[in-house]
Amino acid sequence: MNRHYTLQRVALIIGLWGWITPPQHINAAPECSATNAICIDSTLVTFWRQQGGLTIFGQPLAPSQSRDIDGVTIISQQFERARLEFHPNNSQPYTILLGLLGAQSLSGVDINTLTSVVAPHTTIKATSCKRFVETSYQVCGDFLNYWHTHGLQQDRNPKISDTESLALFGIPLTPPYLRVMNGESLVVQVFERARMEYHPNNPPAYHIQLGLLGSELQSATTAATDEANTNKTTVTLLPQPILDTFRAHMPYTGYWEHSNDGIYVAVGGFKYLTEFFGAPAPDGQRYVVLAVTIANTRNQGATSVYVDRTYFQLTDIDGNPPQAALRNSTDLKTEFLAQTIAPGARIGGQLVFLLPKYGVPKQLTVTVANMDAVMSRTSQTVEFRVWPLGSVQLP
Repeated sequence: MNRHYTLQRVALIIGLWGWITPPQHINAAPECSATNAICIDSTLVTFWRQQGGLTIFGQPLAPSQSRDIDGVTIISQQFERARLEFHPNNSQPYTILLGLLGAQSLSGVDINTLTSVVAPHTTIKATSCKRFVETSYQVCGDFLNYWHTHGLQQDRNPKISDTESLALFGIPLTPPYLRVMNGESLVVQVFERARMEYHPNNPPAYHIQLGLLGSELQSATTAATDEANTNKTTVTLLPQPILDTFRAHMPYTGYWEHSNDGIYVAVGGFKYLTEFFGAPAPDGQRYVVLAVTIANTRNQGATSVYVDRTYFQLTDIDGNPPQAALRNSTDLKTEFLAQTIAPGARIGGQLVFLLPKYGVPKQLTVTVANMDAVMSRTSQTVEFRVWPLGSVQLP
């Protein structure tokens, strides 16, 4: 493929994120079918019934919520074992996706400290393994048998394909390990969207169950909200193995944001490049292009701010010195231009940085100059070691 065509396509995709607006919450459609006191949203209930119901997803924990992202209304609802998300702009069969609850459940967990064990093998057929090169973990035994026999049905073939299993579980993020739950030590394995648990005391048909990740994360969110209400704020970072997968591919949908002193910053549209408009990256380095939006949300009559490319510093997760945005970003059609931003206004565009060859963005520090008498400056940092808002990972 012509490299200029490729870069133009990259620039177009990334540029779409240059005008990100903060998410707005609206009420979801009221029509639904009830399995308990909480209703399943009408856009999700058929999928819930046909793809596994209580066994796979569990009961709803809260009413559905809607979020507008770039003018598209995404509906999501939390269940005991999963989060269902309705993405109307996706093509079938990907209009309804499962949230990455398994990955979220590992936030703050050092996977290297887990007690790795052999996966359960209760039948002769359950002796094979499947390795996933993305994380170097393998799924074996009863867990693999469950993985192969369950998935999101995406065609008329009743046999479950690997693609359908990936749509339900995703790739493994841990090896099988021991976890104490309700006073019982169980063998479990965490995937992007689920946690498989081996319950040896259950009847054979129910030896493998999916963990109540939705319930656990809801409890954790409630606890975090209570902590925030006592003026204690924390940022839950992703575990290192997940960050390592970002070395090849940052999440291509969603965005990271930060707001301080009336200045809102949103970053999205990451793309790694080995050359930039015909200029190869120096040895041991590669380019990273990102789209950034800055909005001055201060009240009318308040102070304007000034910002240009020299006001950005990008650090990576390996602790290398901060990198400034390259000045040759004028090659971008939607480059970030130096501007003064008045209250109520926003600007957006693309920036290019050089990182070590396998470097992964960690934080972007943005400084703005207040257009006051002393040209005071304020800085804020966008954290990339968390899942981006509105992120979607297609099967």
